[in-house]
Amino acid sequence: MPGLPNRVARRSKSHPAATAFLVVFALALAVALIQGAKPFYWDSGEYWRLSHAFTAPGHLVLPDFEDDGLRGYALPLVLFLWREVLGLFTDNAAFMVMLLYSLLFAAIGALLAPRFARIAWPERTWGATRRVLLGALLVLFWGGFLNYPLSDFPALAAALAALILVTRPQSRLAMLASGLTAGLALVARPAYLLLVPCLVGLAVWDWWEHRGEGEGGGENPRRRALGLALLLLGVVVALIPQGLIHHHESGNLNPLPGGSSLASTQLTQGLKLQRLDGWVGDDRGTSLEYRDPSTAGIVRDLPGGKVTGSGEYAEIALQHPLTIAGVFLRHLVNGLDQRYTTPYVEHLDPPATRRLLRVAGFAIVFLALLRVLWPAARRRLGPARWRYPVALLLITVTSLAGAMETRFLLPIYLLAALLALVPGWPNPIGSREAGLRRYRTLALIAAGAIVYFAIVWAIAGSASDHVYFA
Repeated sequence: MPGLPNRVARRSKSHPAATAFLVVFALALAVALIQGAKPFYWDSGEYWRLSHAFTAPGHLVLPDFEDDGLRGYALPLVLFLWREVLGLFTDNAAFMVMLLYSLLFAAIGALLAPRFARIAWPERTWGATRRVLLGALLVLFWGGFLNYPLSDFPALAAALAALILVTRPQSRLAMLASGLTAGLALVARPAYLLLVPCLVGLAVWDWWEHRGEGEGGGENPRRRALGLALLLLGVVVALIPQGLIHHHESGNLNPLPGGSSLASTQLTQGLKLQRLDGWVGDDRGTSLEYRDPSTAGIVRDLPGGKVTGSGEYAEIALQHPLTIAGVFLRHLVNGLDQRYTTPYVEHLDPPATRRLLRVAGFAIVFLALLRVLWPAARRRLGPARWRYPVALLLITVTSLAGAMETRFLLPIYLLAALLALVPGWPNPIGSREAGLRRYRTLALIAAGAIVYFAIVWAIAGSASDHVYFA
């Protein structure tokens, strides 16, 4: 069929999102199948177990979480509904998860993230090729997550959906849906605590930006106020089931999973460790702890050896501002150090290809920084609405104080990949008439890259010097 390639090319141009979605889905599923069925370790096993806790004879009920609601109802409910659908065709739990998360990777890489990028940089279009490249980067750096039912990618997808929907404040349905998806993201990942205030701020910003443009349609103040109320209503509706679960278990109505006990554990571990990875390679332990010697004295002086909550952590930060600033920097760098593509490490010493992956991951972050700091590259983005990328960054801020795992900075990695891939990069080499000066920009970029990699590699290397099994 000699005309087939041309027809495929025309279809990819006319339907770039659909084409890219199918390609990324096929790639992700192929990688998941090649990796094979994996045991559902720890959190992933708990999420899968909890997905069986929604049913009682004849009706759907709130689950009886045996772990005091630490993991929230959102992901177990999604897994329950997915099992109900896929159960008509297969009872293979591993394949169900592979299929669901392959669809999720495709949705983020080919649909949600490019749509978010168009909102932030409206003049930059995303064709099928760039969408596929973004999806391929997700699979390359995070492919090990395809085989485990964890909350990180579902929460990211829900947060992206909320940020996209809030750009339509004139639509009551969109604002309600934005609140619902934000609430579900919060239940799945309580660390996204700043998502809701960010959404409210974005809605108010849009309102202020279009003030005085007319009394009818979407600019009617009453309609805007109703949209904001529907946004908050959606959040509340999504959080109510979690509050009822906690009330059933302990008598309180805390709408977020984990509560003070999880916060205390995370903050204490965040002081002790530069980074944390799950370990399943042998019986030497269940985690790889990259300990932080600079905070050992602070931890030793804590009553009971732990931080009781955010208030005490704030006091520690005020007493030791430079030390805590260093903690945050090390958490940020080590959280962006893609040592492993999986949440559960099977081999301590990664092969050379994974060392290259670490360099590639840091290189993507460097390109993102360059895109923002290089005036010519920033101007080539066209008119930008930076408040949306900033909102995506802000939802990771609360993770910096806790026990740092690479997956906690997934929104930062995604934003970095978007900035690196968005079209419109300028040529760093000037015209021939400028002589050797034509290479000045390129030399500055190279010098910046050397300094950047020297800093991040020094921090990452220090973490490697203090890794222990625990």
